Amino acid sequence: MTKLTSGQSTSTEEHGAQHPALSVILCINRPNPWWQAALSSVLTQDDPDFEFLIAANACTDELWSTLQALATSDARVRLFRTSIGQLSFNLNALADQANGDYLVRMDADDIAAPHRISTLRKRLAESPVDILGSAVTLIDEGDQIIGRMDFPLAHADILRMLKRRTVFCHPAVAIRRQFLLDMRGYLGGYHSEDTDLWLRARRAGARMENLPDALLSYRIHAQQSTGTRAGYAEVSGHWLREFLLRPCLYTLEGLLIALAKTLIKRILPGNRYYRTCQEAR
Repeated sequence: MTKLTSGQSTSTEEHGAQHPALSVILCINRPNPWWQAALSSVLTQDDPDFEFLIAANACTDELWSTLQALATSDARVRLFRTSIGQLSFNLNALADQANGDYLVRMDADDIAAPHRISTLRKRLAESPVDILGSAVTLIDEGDQIIGRMDFPLAHADILRMLKRRTVFCHPAVAIRRQFLLDMRGYLGGYHSEDTDLWLRARRAGARMENLPDALLSYRIHAQQSTGTRAGYAEVSGHWLREFLLRPCLYTLEGLLIALAKTLIKRILPGNRYYRTCQEAR
C-alpha cells in the first residue's frame, strides 16, 4: 500500500477513555452517483473531531485526482491508494494506519446521519464495547425512504440471533481498533467478510451492542452484492468452520440454518429490498 496524502490526525492519547478518538474508514474503487454525498455526510457531522481515512482501491486516475482535491480542502481526510480491489484487504490497511480508538465504518453509497459521530462517541464513552452498531434507514437510488432495519440491542440477544439473521449492518458499526488488530483484522471473503468477523468475535468473547437509533441511511440499489449466491455459500463456510472448531448445538444450528438459506436462494424473490428485510428478521 502506498500512502500518498495525509492530513492532520487525532491522537488517541489526547482523549482517553472518556472521549474516545474516532477514525472513519471508507473504501471506494469506482465512482457511483452517491459517493460525493456519502463523503459530505461524514465531513459535515455535528461533532467534527475525527479523522477520515479513505482507501481508493484499484481506482481510476480521474477518481484519485478528485479525492486529492477533497483532501487538500479538509485536513481530517487522509488518502491511501492501493492496487488491490478486495474490500477486506483495504479495510485492514486503513485499520493499520488509523489513529483512533474506534474505527467507524462507512460505505461510499450510504448517508451518515448528521449526529452519527456524536452519538457513537457518547455511547462508547459510557460503554466501551468491542463492536457497536445501530439501526439503519433504508433508502433507494433516489434517496427515498423505503424502510428501516432494526437489530438486536443487547449482547445476549445479538448472540442468540446471530445464527438466524443479520445482527449488524456492516457500514453502520464502530469497531474497537485494538480488538480488530488482535483478531488479525478481516480474514477475507468477497461478500461476507463482516459475518466472518462477527462469528470470530463471538468465539473470542467480544462485547457487542446495537443502538436503537438509525444513524445511517443504507442504500438499496442494483450494483450491490448483498444477497448473492456466493455470499450465502461463504456464510455457510464460516459456520462450518465454527462448528468444526467448537462442535455444539449452537454452531450446529447456525450451520444448518446457513445451509438452508444457501439451498433456497434460487427461489427467493428477486426484489432486493425484500431480501434485505428477510435477512434482518
